[in-house]
Amino acid sequence: MNPNDLPGGIPSRLSGLTAGFLRHFLAIAGLAAAEGRLFLRQSIGGIILLVVMLVFALIAYVTLLSSVICLLAILLKWGWPVSLAAAGMFHLALVAILYRVLKARMAPRPFEATTAELQRDIDALGTFSNNHSR
Repeated sequence: MNPNDLPGGIPSRLSGLTAGFLRHFLAIAGLAAAEGRLFLRQSIGGIILLVVMLVFALIAYVTLLSSVICLLAILLKWGWPVSLAAAGMFHLALVAILYRVLKARMAPRPFEATTAELQRDIDALGTFSNNHSR
């Protein structure tokens, strides 16, 4: 049987086209849902790491501000302003290191596979329309 000789004519072909489109749409929606769950897991992990980073920064600030600044100001006779600046720079370096760890954990872009699949669909439709317009 030739696919052009389907029983039912145009309504049959339209329902077949609609069914195929819906299957494809549901497959893309399933892919987007899976990527959404992965993105949510990564986001929660990133938020937890950010909270831990902020707690560490606060603890480091309190402890180093009270001990290192006193040591620098009293024992090394740097004075209070220079001692405070040195401690501040040290803490900014720690925060920068933790920020790099956070950025490394969030490497993959969200919905990358869904975007690629939609781009392939758009390219295929463009190629299909260019072939039939001649």
